[in-house]
Amino acid sequence: MDNLLASLAFRWAVPGADADYYTPFYVLAFGLNLLLLLREGWRRGYPMRSWLVVLACSSLAFILGTKLLALSGPEWQLLLSTGHWPVSGGRSVLGGAVSGTLMLLALRRPLGFSWHMFDAFALPMCVALTIQCVGCLLTGCCFGEPTAGGWGLTYGAGTWPYVAQTTQGTIAADAAHSLPVHPTQLYTLLLCAGVGALLVFTRHKPWPGGSRNLLHLGLLLAGRWLIEFWRDAAGEPVGAALHEHGALALNELQWALLILAPALLGLWVWQLRRQPATGHQQPEKLPEARPVLNLLAVACILLVTAWLGSSALSLPEILVMKALLLCVLVLEAGAALRGSARQLQPARVALPFCLAAGVIVLTSQAPVDSTRHELEISVGAGEGTYFEDVEKKGGCSGSPTRTTYDHRYAVQGATLELHRTSDHQTTYGLGVWRGTDRVAYQFLDPTTGTLLGEADSTHQLFTINPYIEGSSELHPGKLGFGYRAGLHMGRLNVKGQNDERFQKTLLDVGLWAGVRDKVYIQADVNRGPLGLGNQTVRTGIGSGLGKLDGRHILVGLATSVEESSPKMGFVSADLRLGQSGFRLYPYAATNFARMHQLNLRVGYRIPLKKK
Repeated sequence: MDNLLASLAFRWAVPGADADYYTPFYVLAFGLNLLLLLREGWRRGYPMRSWLVVLACSSLAFILGTKLLALSGPEWQLLLSTGHWPVSGGRSVLGGAVSGTLMLLALRRPLGFSWHMFDAFALPMCVALTIQCVGCLLTGCCFGEPTAGGWGLTYGAGTWPYVAQTTQGTIAADAAHSLPVHPTQLYTLLLCAGVGALLVFTRHKPWPGGSRNLLHLGLLLAGRWLIEFWRDAAGEPVGAALHEHGALALNELQWALLILAPALLGLWVWQLRRQPATGHQQPEKLPEARPVLNLLAVACILLVTAWLGSSALSLPEILVMKALLLCVLVLEAGAALRGSARQLQPARVALPFCLAAGVIVLTSQAPVDSTRHELEISVGAGEGTYFEDVEKKGGCSGSPTRTTYDHRYAVQGATLELHRTSDHQTTYGLGVWRGTDRVAYQFLDPTTGTLLGEADSTHQLFTINPYIEGSSELHPGKLGFGYRAGLHMGRLNVKGQNDERFQKTLLDVGLWAGVRDKVYIQADVNRGPLGLGNQTVRTGIGSGLGKLDGRHILVGLATSVEESSPKMGFVSADLRLGQSGFRLYPYAATNFARMHQLNLRVGYRIPLKKK
């Protein structure tokens, strides 16, 4: 009989450690979980901008939680004393569940969600865990204790069970495979699939908000408590030490689960009993989008990810997080522009942003050793005035007309740039700017100049501004050159001399040549926000003030298409604030009459980690 069981156990053999099964199934589970959550948010009618913020914050909290709970004592000491993230491969999904739930609790009220939001996470999490268990099963992590049953799994050399049994002395160092072990990963897979099936079968039950999430967490924790009896302590990253109280001997994790699982299931029962017996579910109150909180959350995540070391997040996790954050920025930009371009669909407004963001995400992850990559986010605002005096001939059947247009415009926006520095410098950027142009009209007699009437109007402006900048190899005291090539697309300006038609496209181009750190000449057309409101051509002389770190000052003449006095003197600069990463980009131009321009951008550069 023993020989029969051994032969049956040997049939269920898993290959050695040559192949990486964990990562593909982890990426598949993580990606499918997000796709299901996106679908669930869309099905429930959540504002996608706020829902993406919830997904980004909860995903980051879940990822970090899985790793934090698995850190050892010395690793925690290193993290708390130095602030550097330890290099550790351990994970515990329980830590992710705790941190993810705490993050949802923190976000629910500020973003206006009801308790039903928690239920949206239940079924996608069960599906993701079911898929991830396949990766664990093939990898050999989370393995069980040795068993003589025919359902046992044997693992090849180099796998977790093989190494653990070799260390424990239960198999020889040159053994062909491990002893058969309980397939606890398969037990967990069946548990997650069963809980998911229960959620599907009870989806039409009129339960109060949050109750499905309580049920799914309580059942998963209760099942995990039971599975721990067959799990090998060497395969448990946290709470594996045994403690005996009375006649009951459990490991630390089981003692914790013995409290948490009944508490969650008890809370679920309490929620069901306190709900009025109406026979139907109360409708979910949908939140409204809150742009300020959304952008604040994005800024916080960027600061957290900038602080984390290169070992904190894997490449797929980095890509997913950046994609979520950039989608939030895209949708916020589209929503901001919707009021100024009602005939334009927000998705079409955001499409160039998506394409450029995809390039930034995919090209910033694998820098060459000699290449430095920096991501810069900047926000800015500006305003300006100019004056038009337009006289038109009347033709065969009409008298001539004369109209003056006094323009006062203001713009606000942001830019996202990827700076790549090796033997030369290249910048990929995207600007999103919007504003208003308030125009005061005066209708004059073309012969006498007598005022015939007055009026005013307000026009909405916006631009999507993708661009690329590059330069030759730069050395102190050496001649170099650089360029800028881009495009403005949107509603850029409205001018009386053009019969008040909006200009929809403009080039954004520029050239410079000279000794960059000492003196150089530069000419540009419609650079950045200068393409919105009143397009501007500049020529000037600049200096890097003895440095090649990007700082400079530029002075010269700015030319507008305005007719009567188009020349303005201007000064612009790129100023670094010490070594903090903050930069200021001031610009001012005036003709000391009816025309001026003022702009200020504040940027922050984040060095991207090398892999």
